[in-house]
Amino acid sequence: VVSNATPFDTVKLLKAADTPGVTKWRSTLGTLPRHGAIMHLFVAIDAEKVVDGKKLEDHESWHTATARGGTPAHLVVQDWGRSMQDSQNLCSFFIPSVKDPSICPPGKHTIHVYSSGGEPYEPWEKLVPGSAEYEAYKEERAEVLWRALENCVPDAKERAVFHIVGSPLAHEAFLRRDRGTYGMAWAAGQAAPYSGLLTKLLPIPFPFPDLKTPVDGLLRCGDSCFPGIGTPSAAASGVIAANTLTKLENHIDMLTETSKKHPIYKFLDPGPFQWLYRPLVAPFTPSAELQVTPVAADAPAVLNATVA
Repeated sequence: VVSNATPFDTVKLLKAADTPGVTKWRSTLGTLPRHGAIMHLFVAIDAEKVVDGKKLEDHESWHTATARGGTPAHLVVQDWGRSMQDSQNLCSFFIPSVKDPSICPPGKHTIHVYSSGGEPYEPWEKLVPGSAEYEAYKEERAEVLWRALENCVPDAKERAVFHIVGSPLAHEAFLRRDRGTYGMAWAAGQAAPYSGLLTKLLPIPFPFPDLKTPVDGLLRCGDSCFPGIGTPSAAASGVIAANTLTKLENHIDMLTETSKKHPIYKFLDPGPFQWLYRPLVAPFTPSAELQVTPVAADAPAVLNATVA
C-alpha cells in the first residue's frame, strides 16, 4: 500500500498497533509539528465588462502584474511588521489564464487566491458548515484575499461572475487534511524523526520523514514526506516510492522508451551513464525488505515487508 495521507490522518486510519515499533511510530506521527490551516478564494472574472468606464485591460495595475511575458503568480504582504504566518497578512494569488487563455472562455480569467498556512482552526471547528454563521465568517475571513487581489484587479468584486471561498473545514473535508492543516512545519536545519539512513551518514538534516514505515507493506508519499511541501516535491515523493518498489531495470527501460517518443524527451535517455549507475544501484532495488523471496513452485509466495 502506498498512501499519501498526512501523518495526522495516517494515525487515524491505522488500526491499533501490535508491535512496540509501530506503537512508537504512530505516537510520533500524531505529534509532529504542523502549519495552521489555509483559506482559499476561487474567482472567475469578466475582463471585458465595463466598470466605471474601464475594462480590465484599462487598469495599469493589471498590466504591471502581468508584465514580463505574463506573470501568473503574486505575493501580497499587508504589513511587513506583522508575522508572515498571519493568514490575515500574507496572501498569494495565481492567474493561470494569463499563461494559458484556452482554459477560459474568451474575455474571462480564473484566479486562485490563498492565505498563508496560519489560519487558526479553533474558531472554525465551532461552526456548522452551511449555517448562516459559517457563511458569514467565511466572507469575513476571505475579505483580506479580495484586498490582495485588488492590488492587481481593483474592481475584482464587480467583475466576478463566480466566486467560492474554501474554509479550513472544506480543506479538511475535501483534501483529507487533519484540522485543515497546510502541511508539516519543520524549522530550517532540523532533521525529522524517521528521516532515513542519509540523515545518519551525511551532515545535512532532512526535515521530512522518509517513505518507509514499520508497518508491513505500507509506504508513504506526498507533501509530508521527503522532499517536502509543494506539487513538485510531492510528485517527487511518488517517484521515490515507485523507485523503492520497482527494479532499476524497469526504470531504465521506461526512460529509454520515453526518450524515443518525441525529441523534447531525448534528455531522458539514460545513455552510457546507466552502465556506471546499474551496478551501484541495481542490488538495492526494489528495497530489500520489499523484495519477493523466491520459493518452490508449489509453495505460496512470501512477501517480506518488515522494514528495518
